[in-house]
Amino acid sequence: MEPMQPPKLKLPKSYKKTPNGLYVKVGIGLIVVLFILNAVLLVLFLKEAKSNGNTRRVIQEISRSLVLLQDSLSKMDMQKAFVHLADARNQIATLSQPGAAPPVKTAAAPKPQPETPVKTAAEPPKEKPAPPQVAEQKAPAAAPAAPAPIKPADFKVPPGETPESLLLGVNGEYMLICEKENRLLHLFRYQDDRFTLVKSYPCIIGANGSDKKKAGDFATPKGSYFTLRYIPRSALTEIYGEGAFVLNYPNYLDRKDSKNGTRIWIHGHASGKTIGTGDLVNTKGCIAVSNDVIRELKGLLKPSGTHVSIVDKIHFVKDSSRKESLQGIRGFMEDWRKDWESRDMGKFVSHYAKDFVNSEGMNLEAYKRQKERVNQGKKFIRVKTDQMAVVLLQEREGQVAVVRFVQRYRSNNFDSDSGKLFYLKKGQKGWAIFGESVF
Repeated sequence: MEPMQPPKLKLPKSYKKTPNGLYVKVGIGLIVVLFILNAVLLVLFLKEAKSNGNTRRVIQEISRSLVLLQDSLSKMDMQKAFVHLADARNQIATLSQPGAAPPVKTAAAPKPQPETPVKTAAEPPKEKPAPPQVAEQKAPAAAPAAPAPIKPADFKVPPGETPESLLLGVNGEYMLICEKENRLLHLFRYQDDRFTLVKSYPCIIGANGSDKKKAGDFATPKGSYFTLRYIPRSALTEIYGEGAFVLNYPNYLDRKDSKNGTRIWIHGHASGKTIGTGDLVNTKGCIAVSNDVIRELKGLLKPSGTHVSIVDKIHFVKDSSRKESLQGIRGFMEDWRKDWESRDMGKFVSHYAKDFVNSEGMNLEAYKRQKERVNQGKKFIRVKTDQMAVVLLQEREGQVAVVRFVQRYRSNNFDSDSGKLFYLKKGQKGWAIFGESVF
């Protein structure tokens, strides 16, 4: 087998009107891809002669991706160009792994890969079509069946350890962590003061593997987010499949860092397709999973307030370390609550950082003046923090935490319940609130 010659790229006729920087970046990316491709093929020629059948099929897929990439560039369709470039890169990575099998193109393999979660009963195997009488029973558009019982995940958590980002939840509550490097969405459950891994699902993310910074960059953001609502299939276009959980991107920290863009969801996909194959290799920035997974998650997650952490790769810490961090934040929140009830503004404001900004855009001084005016008419104040969840931001080395809770405020002349997110940072004097938002 001779080394494959790199395809000749055709530039659009209007290339002179396009900023040179764009073609420089794309050109460099293509050169790197083609160089690696030829190097890999030379290695395969020498070391994998016995598996020419499998290799040939993979090479054909790579060639197809490069042709599609060339076509996308000629049409200046950068979204598709990103997707096809990532597809070719993934195919090359597969070839580079010793003894790696060619990419799976259908769900009909006799045995699922070790990292693939066990399919639910709602997903019939394609290689064994159901008998005609079963198909007739499924023909009517009946309501989706209830999610299959949760089964153990293949992904393993080290004994006695917990993901660094998870500190506290409500008993029985589920939380999600998306690993961008492994393209896995992990489902955790909090029960009896511990987090347990329930299952890991394969997922796809934005074609641009970096952190999201602006609209249209095809990147999936990194950080700690919360669901705002669930959108059912009936309210979505077909490409989103069974439904979508809307995340609160951009959150307070994203806006503080001047990041923008909208519509970061966890959603399904068009029927008749398989996650990770064909044109479902990447997204514009969302997290996409199979429709069966969306059906399962819909029955487990809270539409509003479920924590979703997005990281490159999960960091684990000893559970004793988790409890120690949680104790400090719990103590801080309890002191904040008591000092608000005391109506001592000096003590109350001491819990806030100098660069604090609230959900209405007030800085610390404006916020303090407002509280002083409100407190003049108060005979008493009672505050409770219910349904509290606490997460650490892994990408900020545990120095920033987000506290989600329902704030129940009572006074002699005003009562209110509201969902709050506090953003805390750790300094020399301990934790301090530097931002807040509502959900």
